[in-house]
Amino acid sequence: MDRQAAAQHIISLNSVTVPSLINIAIKHGVNAETLLNDVGISAESVNDPKASITLGQLDILYQACGRGTGSKSFGLYMGSMTRLDSLNLVGSLIGTADSLYHALAQYHRFRELLHPFMNLEVNEKSNEAIISYTPSIANEITLQPCYSEMFLAGLQKIIGGLVAKPFTPTRMEFIHSAPAYAETYEQIFKAPVHFQSQRNAIIFDAKLLDEPLPGSYPELNESFEIQAEKYLMNLNKHKSVEKQIIRYLQENIGVRPLSMKDAASRLNITTRTLQRRLKKENTSYVTIRESVRFEQAQSYLQETSINIDEIASKLGFSEPTNFYHAFKRWSAVSPGEYRKNYRNASPLTA
Repeated sequence: MDRQAAAQHIISLNSVTVPSLINIAIKHGVNAETLLNDVGISAESVNDPKASITLGQLDILYQACGRGTGSKSFGLYMGSMTRLDSLNLVGSLIGTADSLYHALAQYHRFRELLHPFMNLEVNEKSNEAIISYTPSIANEITLQPCYSEMFLAGLQKIIGGLVAKPFTPTRMEFIHSAPAYAETYEQIFKAPVHFQSQRNAIIFDAKLLDEPLPGSYPELNESFEIQAEKYLMNLNKHKSVEKQIIRYLQENIGVRPLSMKDAASRLNITTRTLQRRLKKENTSYVTIRESVRFEQAQSYLQETSINIDEIASKLGFSEPTNFYHAFKRWSAVSPGEYRKNYRNASPLTA
């Protein structure tokens, strides 16, 4: 997907992200009215859960913040300003969790209340905790380094706030090449930084996951979780069925079966009702599933060095050969040819 097509992708006008960006821009001398006019957002829609914008418009907001700071490393800067209280309800929720693992699970569950394409995955391996960031919408815009910089720098600050003590990762990993401002990474993270890695991730001692959090308050946490669930349901209620299915697929590809029955159950409707509603939106479950798989396959092939058999597994294919045939149907070339062609054409791989 090229940048122009990516810019037209419609997302919810998030009630936390957009006001936060506007505030940052204002603090750095950007006129709010001029900014909203440039982006094409009305002042009335900023806090409207029914409103939506394009990824291109959201990116304009981020770039305006970057110009305001006057720094190419504005993603790191914006992430480093993150505080628990800036996350509103989600900040209160995770701040009262009983452990870091619990807090991260809730942070992931309600991430859409914070940002429209942020996605995190927590794993443990060889006594290390690995939190990987991947955009749930992967394209030319969301794969820009500024977003992985921002989310991981923000995550470091969030973890530090949760454990109420200085938090230093074991190391940081980024998919992109080292930028001209690479020294800023070590100033922010205070840890070794590895570029051109297979993932965007923050790595630390796994023991920290199970340590009790000083703000633990189970009863209050449960109350906040109920509120967050209501907000999330309200947010999803305003989405088309197609968008809800896209989110379901993005969250569950490679994790569990992707049958229409499972998707319908997630939406609390019958398979027949799901078919009927998607038909009204001029699409089908199979069409959406193939589109999401193709988009994620492109992301894996372009941005990682994961072998093709593993990509097939991550996309929920039972056999690698099924992925090969599907990808060739989607793009007219094999996965290997696509990766080779992309890297030969991209100056970033030189």
